[in-house]
Amino acid sequence: MTEQVTMTEIKSAVESAFGKHADQIAELKARMLDVEQSKAHRPYGGGSGGGGIAELAAAILESGGATAFAQKSTPSFSVEVPTRLLTKNTIINASGSGQPLVASDRADARGVVFAPQRRLTVRGLFEQIPTDSNLIERPAESAFTNNATEQGGPTSPVGNGEGELKAESAMTFTLQQTPVVTISHFIVASRQILSDAPLLQRHLEQRLTYGLNLKEETAMLTDTGSAGNMIGIIAKAAAFTGGATNQTALDTLAKAANQLAVGNYEPSAFILHPTDWLACQLQKDSTGQYILGDPGAATTPMLWGRPVVATPSMTQGQFVCIDAQRYGYIADREVATVRISENVADAFLRNLIHVLVESRVALVTELGAAAVTGSLNYSG
Repeated sequence: MTEQVTMTEIKSAVESAFGKHADQIAELKARMLDVEQSKAHRPYGGGSGGGGIAELAAAILESGGATAFAQKSTPSFSVEVPTRLLTKNTIINASGSGQPLVASDRADARGVVFAPQRRLTVRGLFEQIPTDSNLIERPAESAFTNNATEQGGPTSPVGNGEGELKAESAMTFTLQQTPVVTISHFIVASRQILSDAPLLQRHLEQRLTYGLNLKEETAMLTDTGSAGNMIGIIAKAAAFTGGATNQTALDTLAKAANQLAVGNYEPSAFILHPTDWLACQLQKDSTGQYILGDPGAATTPMLWGRPVVATPSMTQGQFVCIDAQRYGYIADREVATVRISENVADAFLRNLIHVLVESRVALVTELGAAAVTGSLNYSG
């Protein structure tokens, strides 16, 4: 027959085990007294007045572990608590939004989340010079006939020997004109939201400025000069002429650099779409080794000794090889400026604010032949 352990014996065992903690023992005695009183008339704590505690105490007393613990045959024991005690009146966090007890953490210091911004690289190729005009003019040599030769030589205009007329060369000039273009855009927001959400104005300014610079880079590459647009590099560049059927992209780029070199230019960079640059990097030799080197090496993007500018602003499948110094420069009339106004139509009466970002700039092309453009899959 199993030996029964009384409540008195359990309390005695607890007092013996934790005799040095008088305060905790006093509290434990008080709780055990409540349990005894509840158990006397409510075996499982039915009704009101601490029923859940009584039922839990009953479960502890009726477990075999409590007996073993009281007899000091085990240092601890576990009790299977009835499920209804775990779910009844349980306070938990509300999920999602609208939590009544827990305040959300608004990480305003990190700003508004937005999509990745393109790394803008084309502007960095050129010298940037301020201007105070809306039109850039440069005298340019349009033709040069070089007739330099020995005096009295076989091509002398009159005859041979000393005293004969010397050869005459010729050159002509034109005045190149490049208009400054205005690049701009705006967005409208209410005065209330700009006041209530302090981070919004900074976000609008940053994103609008980025959009402005992104348009500038694309224009510098691909605009054709129509309808007041900028004249981009591709519109002014010389066409790639040297190639062979089925040559690789690396062959094409090397020959494009050579085309500039033959014209007395010094190629300073290749401009490629990132996907085309990746295709170059993935090329392997007959042994399976990467032609452009170890993929784990931290190297600057280079081809044939010239830097590679990889940008999605470049049309995929096309390339530009450029001598940027001789090609031209960027004339900045007004750098990107943010302006805020409510004096637009009836915006003042509607509490509407216009946030405008604007720049005025020109890509001045001095020598269009200092750039070569074409298809990477040239098959001429």
